Amino acid sequence: MSSKPSTETQGNSPGQNSGSNSLSNGKDTPAPNTEVEMKGLRPDGTKGSVPLAEDIMQLARMGEIGAMQSLFTAKKFTANHRDEEGITPLHWAAINNQYAMCRFLVDSGADVNAKGGESVATPAMWAAQRCHYYIVHLLLQRGADPLLTDVQGYNILHLATIDGNAFLLTLLLHQEIPVDTVDQQGHTGLMWAAYKGYPVCVDLFLRWGANANAVDEGGLSPLHWALVKGSLPCVLKLLEYGADRFTKTRDGKSPTMVAQEMNTLRIWYRALNERGYEPDGSQKVMSYGLSAYVRNKSVMAKFFFLWPFLTVLLAIWILSNTVIFFGIPLVLVALFGMQWTAQQFANRGPSEYRILQKTPYLAGVFAGSLFWVGVRYAFNVLPGRWTYNSSPVLNILFAVFFCLTTYFYIYAMVEDPGYVPKLSSRNQQREVVNQLFEQWRFDEENFCIPCMTRKPLRSKHCRRCGRCVAKHDHHCPWIDNCVGANNIRHFVLYILCLEVGIILFVQLTIRYINNLPALKNAQCNIINDTLCDYVSRDTFTLTLNIWITLQLVWVTMLCAVQLVQISRNQTTYENMRGHSIDRSYPSTQAFASAMTAGTTSMDAAGLSAAGQGPNPAAARPDAPRRRHGCLQQWSSLLGIDTFFATARDGLRDGPRAVRSRNVFSRGVMSNCRDFWCDPAPYFGKRETGSAMLGGEVVNYHDMYEIPLRMRTGGGRSGDGPAYRSVAGEDPEHMV
Repeated sequence: MSSKPSTETQGNSPGQNSGSNSLSNGKDTPAPNTEVEMKGLRPDGTKGSVPLAEDIMQLARMGEIGAMQSLFTAKKFTANHRDEEGITPLHWAAINNQYAMCRFLVDSGADVNAKGGESVATPAMWAAQRCHYYIVHLLLQRGADPLLTDVQGYNILHLATIDGNAFLLTLLLHQEIPVDTVDQQGHTGLMWAAYKGYPVCVDLFLRWGANANAVDEGGLSPLHWALVKGSLPCVLKLLEYGADRFTKTRDGKSPTMVAQEMNTLRIWYRALNERGYEPDGSQKVMSYGLSAYVRNKSVMAKFFFLWPFLTVLLAIWILSNTVIFFGIPLVLVALFGMQWTAQQFANRGPSEYRILQKTPYLAGVFAGSLFWVGVRYAFNVLPGRWTYNSSPVLNILFAVFFCLTTYFYIYAMVEDPGYVPKLSSRNQQREVVNQLFEQWRFDEENFCIPCMTRKPLRSKHCRRCGRCVAKHDHHCPWIDNCVGANNIRHFVLYILCLEVGIILFVQLTIRYINNLPALKNAQCNIINDTLCDYVSRDTFTLTLNIWITLQLVWVTMLCAVQLVQISRNQTTYENMRGHSIDRSYPSTQAFASAMTAGTTSMDAAGLSAAGQGPNPAAARPDAPRRRHGCLQQWSSLLGIDTFFATARDGLRDGPRAVRSRNVFSRGVMSNCRDFWCDPAPYFGKRETGSAMLGGEVVNYHDMYEIPLRMRTGGGRSGDGPAYRSVAGEDPEHMV
């Protein structure tokens, strides 16, 4: 294992001596050592004409335990046999992910800390280089020293960081390795993660307490190295944790100068802007002493929620009090101005509020519409001429549904959606990690890196909320909250009551306007006199009526989607992915493979959970992020994409349809009964995480296995018990 020159990036890397710190676009700088790899691997693993049955290294690579045991029994070799480079069979078994062979060799007395190869590294280091973290865990359990270094001064933490596997880093950090341990040039793991452009690893190091202002021998900090790579998420994360924006290298180069030399100045300025700094690094200051309020998340949340109240009122007032030819352009200008003002506050507010769709702004649009409907009804429609006397039942029904809509809306917005409890200490985290390794389930389906906790079945980590949510349905920007196990029934009741309330209000306003006296000499520009007479009676109420009627489009689609999903006992997340979750299948296959075939790679099956593990950062570190236009964003916000996905799924639901079986479904009647007859109160809090499933109360906070009674039956004939993975692309990435 040795360093290999690479020209994939520019400038010095943490892998080479940075004493000169020549950051000059790589033209007059030695090629950086950005990869660490194995050397001396023959394509066929053979040595001359040695028979395969007597080639101990080849047998270790192939995982042939029986043949290896025969060699030991015949005393031709021992488990600590070394070749001319000091490489042992354990090295080859480790690098080739032969879990069973590694365990056999260790049980046979192999030295887990033996160093060999050009890099003079241990088997655990070889395994870490290939991200075989099940092998690493086994060797650590059997006494491997995580603090040993290779010939270049890299320990196993550095090697894991270079390959960007956050799950391997999580395992190693729980081995009490000092988070700021350095290599021969003084580079910490955080510097390596920043240089390689792995934001997940940068975040993990910083949350673990890594020093964001540490410097190497040349005076370069993690921020300098992040700018060499040009990774915006890494720079943002370092600034969030207090990285010095003005620190200088030994050559006197500030982050701005490094960014300029590396052609990443645009990234640097964008990161500064998103963190509330001027291009020169100074804190942005607003006039009239507003800076302290703008940086306060609680204050800004209230501002973004209440600002649309004024926006909705202004838009409706303009449309109802001006000539249509002048009113439409004016309202567009007014709306643009109001949104521009909100965006200016967002640009100077908390970093997570840089995008208006990620603030309570959209929730405020609905709340503002609901508020003005209530005001108009109470002060105009209800006391209007003969309205209450002529339609008492209609008024009572509207008042009831208006109150129910308001109640369930507020409850769905402020209620804990079912956040999975976090572990209180690192000892508990370590215990959970070890438990998942024992069960062969240490992967992205079962463990959440940001929350550092085990993920219950049907849960999902919400990036907007920063928490895992039990029975996660979706993150709804219209309530500025996730919809999960705790509030999904309140959410469904909210949209159903909203649907009925809109229909009732439309009927009321029609009767109200019909009862109003006609205005004398009413004139309109583009409609006939009869319609003009009707419109001019109460233009504000009619315009408000048109606005809320438009909401029926997305509300109706959302109601249809949710009712279909209730009948299937399916969440929106599962619906959008088109298949379901099975956590037992990959781990069971991996365990069987490891115990019988002697490997956990499962390459043929393509299962990442088996040994390679999830590696989103290292798989495609420079892959461009998928972009979504305005139409796609609004399709997601209004639920149009979910509606059509549900419709397509329904069309495929014929007798010959091939769909992954949902093991949580027990038929339409049973599913609906579980949802609507849940003993939790309709008005008030429920026990967090609890829900009805199959006629019994379960708690999704600690449900890690599919209930035994639901693993068989309950589906179409021919369906197996598989409940497939939904670990694909996050449907919320466009919001």
